[in-house]
Amino acid sequence: MMVLAFLVAAPSWAQRVLVMPPDQSQGSPSTGWIGTGLAVALDEALTQGGVPTVPFEDLRSYCEQAGLVESPTFTLAAQVGLARQIGAGVLVAGSYEVSGETVGVHLQVLSVAGDLNRLSTLEASQNLQELLALTGTLSADLFKALGRAAVPQLAVSPQAFESYIRGRIATDSTLQEVYFRKALEIQPDYHDAACYLALTLRATGRITECTTILDGLEKKAYSKAYLGLLTLAEIRMDQGRLADAYRLFLASLKAAESAEGHIGLARWYLRQKKTKDALTELVVAERFGTHQADIDALRQTIQGAGTLK
Repeated sequence: MMVLAFLVAAPSWAQRVLVMPPDQSQGSPSTGWIGTGLAVALDEALTQGGVPTVPFEDLRSYCEQAGLVESPTFTLAAQVGLARQIGAGVLVAGSYEVSGETVGVHLQVLSVAGDLNRLSTLEASQNLQELLALTGTLSADLFKALGRAAVPQLAVSPQAFESYIRGRIATDSTLQEVYFRKALEIQPDYHDAACYLALTLRATGRITECTTILDGLEKKAYSKAYLGLLTLAEIRMDQGRLADAYRLFLASLKAAESAEGHIGLARWYLRQKKTKDALTELVVAERFGTHQADIDALRQTIQGAGTLK
């Protein structure tokens, strides 16, 4: 049995960080996407720097399952409660305003694991066309607040970065594909964009192209490598290539622990009729505070599989 330990150490950088999309306090509704875009971009920067986070997709999925999708804004107290509910130790939250061609951002970095404690305040402003530069300034200050050395920004063109971010926050699969392909057209070696294009292709049933992309990314280092490895592991398991799937699940968890990785490994153990190991993986997955519906459904399947082994 192999179970990778969940991170529970005390330092701020070792706790999962939840970046909430900042609220828009001023500006045209057409710039309403910037708050979500900034949250995704900061999450990306933290992941690249090895800081565990609550991915934006996990936050969106949790809010949908909890019936919170109708709430356009959250009070700070509600955001703190949400962060604690989904297992984050640090919350980044605040607001932004757009005035003319300038966007200004005001964020608080809060420790929420015990007593509420403000670690830092982040403020920055930049031209609307310079989302990448704005993210760079904010992420450098955020790393400092977490007690971590900042990592260099990825060598990405601002235009490719904006297209990628728009793809990440889009909810329509056609738009996602358009934005990710545009990002790759601008910058062919944009591995994160390629990974999310592969995920979109898989979601729309185009497994061959998806697999080709993920095969090419398997040995690459990029922010969301754990997600690419996890998706390829799931495809290999569907194909019956269980040895490859196991190797890829472990590689995904080594790149970055995630609830999905432990759930995937639980499914693998179930295929091997190792139900005790599968249940142990679900206990680890549960500590992330997300994907509870998937965990409960799989636990029911495991418990109905017969005698524990």
